[in-house]
Amino acid sequence: MKKPVPHVPSANGARSKVAVSATDPHALYEVAVQGVEWDLDFLERVWRYRHPGREPKLFREDFCSTAALSVEWARRGRDRHAWGVDLDREPLAWARRYRLPWAREAAKRVTLVRGDVRVPRRPLVDVACALNFSWWVFRERHQLLGYLRAARAGLKPGGVLVLNLYGGLGAEKLLVERSAKPAENAPDGTMLPRFTYVWEQKEFDPINRHLLAYIHFELKDGRRVRKAFTYDWRMYTVPELTDALEEVGFRHHEVWSEGWDKTGRRGNGTLYKRTRLDHSDTWIAYVVATR
Repeated sequence: MKKPVPHVPSANGARSKVAVSATDPHALYEVAVQGVEWDLDFLERVWRYRHPGREPKLFREDFCSTAALSVEWARRGRDRHAWGVDLDREPLAWARRYRLPWAREAAKRVTLVRGDVRVPRRPLVDVACALNFSWWVFRERHQLLGYLRAARAGLKPGGVLVLNLYGGLGAEKLLVERSAKPAENAPDGTMLPRFTYVWEQKEFDPINRHLLAYIHFELKDGRRVRKAFTYDWRMYTVPELTDALEEVGFRHHEVWSEGWDKTGRRGNGTLYKRTRLDHSDTWIAYVVATR
């Protein structure tokens, strides 16, 4: 495998003359799925939990797609730098067209790399992550181990890697869930209209834990984006992940999940460190590993 060549964007690049389309799947995905500020707040929180009084500066976003986390990390301070790594050319090109030109001076501190996340990266970073269950693409355990070894090798001593996963009684069901999403700005300022986000779990095999799922979008005016994204995953469990982290040499790991409001029916938006996890209908957990 050839070593990928990093691409360094320019903060002075020309702005796109074509606005984001209302049916652009990447823009719709960011509105529907990503909570960038929430994610970054948590990443900083777990870093400070391990390193009181120290601020993280260097960040790597594995499976970065449109690099929303990487750019916002860089925007949080002039001494912050971010690297976004993804194997797919198309979302990286999208980030360069629709996100970086509006990041102003922070764009100089974001490096987008087209490459395999299983290749160790330099420079070493304080914090790395693989969120939105992206690492489930490794359907064979040896592939996952290869990624975790590379992720660990790309961290400074004491650096943290954060991955998330989901499970629970309802997580393995075949289902179609619809969620209404409000109008919101795309990265280039284009206003996206209200739409419905559709998550479909099409197939699940309990023998090999293979999950086939789709994301669809339904716009208010009747337009639809069918199979905007396809996920061909292995649904790993928490012990499978933590055992793999130990095997590749991470010296510490912990599990975090969201707390509940007073009714016990809704999440309160805050993640807490857990030693036990209620096997509810569906839970999402974040595993934090320290080199």
